Amino acid sequence: MEIRTTDWKSSRDLIRKIRTEVFIDEQGVPPELEWDDADLKATHFIAFEGRNPIGCARLMDNGHFGRMAVVKEHRHNHWGSRLLRAIESHARNELKIKEIHANAQTKAIAFYKKNEFNIRGGFFDDAGMPHVEIHKAPGAPRTNWVMSPGRDETIYNLTSITDMVGWIELTLGANPRSATLICHDLNLPVWAHPAVLDAISEFARRSPKRRVNILIPSERTGISRHPLLRLQQRLSSRMTLGIHSGADTNLLITPSWGYMKITEPLNAIACMGDPGTVRRLESQYSHLLQVAQRSKEARRLAI
Repeated sequence: MEIRTTDWKSSRDLIRKIRTEVFIDEQGVPPELEWDDADLKATHFIAFEGRNPIGCARLMDNGHFGRMAVVKEHRHNHWGSRLLRAIESHARNELKIKEIHANAQTKAIAFYKKNEFNIRGGFFDDAGMPHVEIHKAPGAPRTNWVMSPGRDETIYNLTSITDMVGWIELTLGANPRSATLICHDLNLPVWAHPAVLDAISEFARRSPKRRVNILIPSERTGISRHPLLRLQQRLSSRMTLGIHSGADTNLLITPSWGYMKITEPLNAIACMGDPGTVRRLESQYSHLLQVAQRSKEARRLAI
C-alpha cells in the first residue's frame, strides 16, 4: 500500500485510466469536462494496492485539490482518507499552503466531514451533480458547523432543483435513524430525480436498521410506475408506502434533527438543527403512517 506523488507527464496513462473508469464510465461525466489544462500544472497523487493503481487526486499551487477518485472495488478501505492525508502533507510541507479547498459532491460530504473539512457557501451544479465548496487548514481540526446535522440551526432557503437534490444527498449521507417522505404531489421534479432515487436507495440498503417511509394522499391507476414507488416496491423490506388524505404537503423528515419542506416546485425551506420541529412533524405524520392504507395496485403486483 502506498501513495506516490507524481506529475501529469510521468503518470498520464495511469491517471487517465482511473478517472475514466470512475468519472466518465461510472458517473457519466462528459469527457470534455473531465480533461483540462490544469492537469499539466498540478501535483498528482496515485494510490497503489501492490502494483495496481487504484486511486488518484491532484493539487494545484493555489491549494485547490480535486479529481479525487478510487475505483469501485477498493472503496471503503480508507484509500480516500489516505489520499487526503497525502494532499495535506504535501500542501503543508512542500507548498507551505495555509488552506486547501475543493468542490465536493454533496453525496461525499460525510466522508469529508470525517476528515475534518468545513463547508463554505451553498450548493452549485458541476457536471450535472450538486456540489459544495469545502476547505481546511492542513493539519487543523474542523472549526465550523455549516450544514452539519444536529449542529447547524440555520434555516436555509433552497431555490433550485440542485439545492434540493444536494440537500437530500447530504442529509441521507449523514445517516439519520430514518427518513420520511410526505409526497402530496408526486409530479414534483425532485421526487423522480435520479440522484434523489440513488440517495434513497443507498440509504435504505446501508443498514437493516434504516427505514424509509413514504406517504401519499391518494392512489390512481398507473401510479406504481412512478420511479419513487417503483423503488419502494423493489425495496419493500426497507421502505413502506402508505396512502392517507392527510399527506397535505411535500416534506422530507430526517429524525432527530432535520427537515426539508417544499413550498413551490423549485423552492423549499430546510434545517439540519431543529429537533423541536422535527419531533412535532414526526408526531403528526407517524400517526398517519400507522393508519394509512396500503397501495391496492402494489398489492396486485405482489400477487
